[in-house]
Amino acid sequence: MQNQGTKSYMGRINRLKERVLNTYPEIDMENAVILTRGFQESEGEAHVVQKAYAFRKQCMEKTIPIWDDELIVGNAGSKQRGGLVCPDDCWSFIDREIDTLNERQYDPFHLKEEDRRLFLDVVKPYWQGRSINEKWERQMPDVVRILRNCGVLYIDRKCVRGWGELTADYSLIIREGVEGIEKRIQDVRDTLDLSVKGDFEKMTYLKALSLVADGLRQLGKRHAEKAREMAETETNAKRKQELLDIAKVCDRVPEKPARTFREALQSMYFLHICIFMEHNAPSYNPGCFDQYMWPYYKADLEAGRITEDEAQELLDCLWVKFSEQCLLQDATTARYSAGYPMFQNLCVGGVDENGMDAVNELSYLVLQATMEVQMYQPSLSVKYNLAQNPDRFLKKVVELMQMGTGFPAFHNDTVGTMMMMNKGVPLKEAYNWNPCGCVETSLAGKQRCYTSYADYNLGSIVEFALNDGKSRKYDCYAAARTGDPRVFETFEMFLDAVKEQIRFVLKAVVEGNLVCTQIVREMECPVASLTFQECIETANDYATGGAKYSIGDGLDAIGVADLINSILAVKELVYDTKRLEMDTLCKALEANFEGYEDVQAMCMRATKYGNDDEVANKIARDMFNYIADYIESFQHPYGHYNGGILPVSGNTPFGMEVGALPSGRRAYVPLGDGISPNQGTDTNGMSAVLKSCSNIPHVRFNQGTLLNQKLDPAFARGEKSIPSLMGYLKSLCAMGIFHVQFNVVDPKVLLDAQEHPEEHSDLLIRVAGYTAYFTELGPETQGDIISRTTQTHI
Repeated sequence: MQNQGTKSYMGRINRLKERVLNTYPEIDMENAVILTRGFQESEGEAHVVQKAYAFRKQCMEKTIPIWDDELIVGNAGSKQRGGLVCPDDCWSFIDREIDTLNERQYDPFHLKEEDRRLFLDVVKPYWQGRSINEKWERQMPDVVRILRNCGVLYIDRKCVRGWGELTADYSLIIREGVEGIEKRIQDVRDTLDLSVKGDFEKMTYLKALSLVADGLRQLGKRHAEKAREMAETETNAKRKQELLDIAKVCDRVPEKPARTFREALQSMYFLHICIFMEHNAPSYNPGCFDQYMWPYYKADLEAGRITEDEAQELLDCLWVKFSEQCLLQDATTARYSAGYPMFQNLCVGGVDENGMDAVNELSYLVLQATMEVQMYQPSLSVKYNLAQNPDRFLKKVVELMQMGTGFPAFHNDTVGTMMMMNKGVPLKEAYNWNPCGCVETSLAGKQRCYTSYADYNLGSIVEFALNDGKSRKYDCYAAARTGDPRVFETFEMFLDAVKEQIRFVLKAVVEGNLVCTQIVREMECPVASLTFQECIETANDYATGGAKYSIGDGLDAIGVADLINSILAVKELVYDTKRLEMDTLCKALEANFEGYEDVQAMCMRATKYGNDDEVANKIARDMFNYIADYIESFQHPYGHYNGGILPVSGNTPFGMEVGALPSGRRAYVPLGDGISPNQGTDTNGMSAVLKSCSNIPHVRFNQGTLLNQKLDPAFARGEKSIPSLMGYLKSLCAMGIFHVQFNVVDPKVLLDAQEHPEEHSDLLIRVAGYTAYFTELGPETQGDIISRTTQTHI
């Protein structure tokens, strides 16, 4: 393969990148206005039909941008880096933040005056009192509201944005086209009879599916028309031909089955942007891309229709397109996932439905695309199967990791398969799982699940156990009244208080989720449902359980190391060695260790998780099996609930809500991220971290577990680094750990980027389950990343 710098197409790719990187994120109000008018025009129809009618209207009326140099076209809105407004989900935060959107600390957006007026004059008046978010705010249980307001829960995200966290079956629209899906709809319609109970509702839903299918068709045709129109006035002969080629492709797809690799890419991308148009949210995942695209690339190569470099250029163009969309969310939610992250998780590797090696030549081109483009999307993941995938593939993965872009996220394919089976998916289908969003597990066109419904704060749980359920920051009782810890005569009594607080908080999350589950039944998504075959066959939307595997939602822990280290410190200092009285510890925590520096030093010197200490490992095993047991004891309408450990960037705002902890951590600083050790406390190297992390029951936290590691560039790129890192990743798989991701960056570079952001606008960094531009993160999140332990040896 040619050196990247000599490839002729890189001039195009760099121009495409430059335009995106130089575009400031902007509120895009066009789709919201069209949606509003669509609902007004369709009053009297069923809600799902209104949604579908409005979507088709968007496809027919939205701006069709085709930018210079593009070969893959399409945009969910009208602006290059636009934040789409979906007022049926939530409009109120725009109203609340209308004067501060451009100045807020996390993920600011420019709002033009004409868009402001459209919002106030057209969008807000219609949607006031109708949105999903307003219903949630009115119906939220009191206990949930108290815990949320005290920073113990982040539970609003599903009602301030759309569904997200799903993987459409892109292969269906590529393989059959809109016309094939329409035939499926008609086949079901032909079996229905209005005189049969329930069939009227099914006919209504199929009407909605037909509307969105036609919307997809019309969107493709409009792009073809636009490209031809531009070609007529184009004076550059090469670009004129490119525009005519775009028109030819868009005349064909997504209406008809794709015949070529380029048609397959374009068809896939049209569906992808339409899912965003329907409900703007993160984590709409392209899934096992190298599997469903491989037949088209292979056929083109064999027929001589394409060269490797031509295919690489198309992939690189698509990679830039993935980076256009910006996640628009309220200021609070942005703190928990900063950096405009769209979490478009695209994966390669793993095994096929027979459990055999699924790596192919396209897998390598996908890795190369991320090497060449170096943008924050798509969120590239690797499924690595220790028994099946070749060393050549793993070597390429490590070479990409060494570049320091934060890609790819590395997933243990065997553990991912077991996680899916723990959700009730049979082995043959579980083999085809795909990473979703941050590090969650999904199944294309088959799984319905909020994989990351809510986050709960393990730091708060420790604080409550030592403060009788009272929040230090807010000076109010928010959780279980477990009593004065000074009367806990044994370690077991203290541990019982911690467990009671865990039960209290998790029960509250479930109560809120059951309310939310009913509310979001009105958040129909017929576009996404179009590729869920069972949604068509049963005429039942994704939102109301139409997917083949509708699964209980995911409850995600933040502050793993803080919980373990705090329990360790109390056990070691108060009960085992009796070096510290509980009264003294409580006073020190209340004072944030001011005047108690000797107590903080003792707490800091206590045993810490991440160093392969057996006592710490046992606490990790016991506590997280206990949490998994309790989560799984609750029944969601679609099965038992599921756990996950994935902070996104929530460890930073959660830390701002928690006072000092027995681990030695001072008040109101970030908590630990994922299953990683607390910053700077893992002193025995990367292997010890792995051994500690292997005590977390990964398969039981089947919505995913996340491990961050920061590597010294001199170590990561040293002479023997490739075989060392390959061996490390194989060891991770052998230990049953699910995931790891690396930052390979000199802390001095990060510090300089804080001081001189204008010189580092393209600096990519791995946050937690996603990559973002470092300079677009808030200062607290930047500081958290800088403080992570820099590993210098295995």
